Amino acid sequence: MHRLFRELVLSLLFLIAATTIASSQQGDFPLLKGPYLGQRAPGTTPEIFAPGIVSTDMVNHSTISVSPDGLEIYWAMAPLDMPSRIYVTKMTKGIWSRPEIVSFTQSEDGDCPVLLPAGERMYFNSHRPLPGQRSRRERIWCVERMSGCWGVPFPLGPEINGEHLHWQISVDAVGNLFFGSERNGSKGRDDVFLAERLKDSYRRPISLRPEINTEAHEGVPFVAPDGQYLIFGRDGLWISFKGKNGRWLQAKSMGDAFDGAICPYVSPDQKFIFFLTTGMEHNDVMWISSDCIESLKPND
Repeated sequence: MHRLFRELVLSLLFLIAATTIASSQQGDFPLLKGPYLGQRAPGTTPEIFAPGIVSTDMVNHSTISVSPDGLEIYWAMAPLDMPSRIYVTKMTKGIWSRPEIVSFTQSEDGDCPVLLPAGERMYFNSHRPLPGQRSRRERIWCVERMSGCWGVPFPLGPEINGEHLHWQISVDAVGNLFFGSERNGSKGRDDVFLAERLKDSYRRPISLRPEINTEAHEGVPFVAPDGQYLIFGRDGLWISFKGKNGRWLQAKSMGDAFDGAICPYVSPDQKFIFFLTTGMEHNDVMWISSDCIESLKPND
């Protein structure tokens, strides 16, 4: 009886969230043309991205994820204390569409969407139960695109989802998975873990080297598609580059512009860094020029 009541309450919450989100999207939608929803590109000072469209009075719980061709933008948001939904806006004939909830999070939650660099697969977080089960907890799910439409999501295997993990994940061009977790093998609190992609599964996740992970809290990673740098959260944003020997170099702070920043993401064209800032009642998606990445590269 208790489990049934809980399921009914969760279903009601999902319905309330969907209704609230739908009502917030009513009214005239602006005519948006050009890359990145037609927004004026930022310089070296962070600016709010797409206020009133992506950054709203709802809670953003992830940064954006952009398709390789720049014609689709995904992000997660919901009213305060409601389950997150993944939204998408698409550019068709030069005009961006009104944001709508993607099919696979209309009746279940979804968070932190991450497109594979080729764009044919998406990873995301969800508390939805596994097939045939009722218990809910955060896991990483995957969904593939077929004939232009997203299919049915499936959870990653127990080598990934068998232990605690949290928040933003990132995938490089060959499918290696980076995520934050306080599972066995952590060097302190949460660490950034790497699970190397096999053909149909993953190797056992390993905590990255001490050049990245410390006794502090590291997480919410973004890895470059070519795997040559990693940005992650640790009281602001930090970055590590791959050395000539293929090992990660000592991470360095990305500076005051990223104080309090979490969930970094670099656009497919490598022009901008997006990240999340937290507020009292909502979070904003910010963006800034990515020139700082080049300036932080080691000289050798």
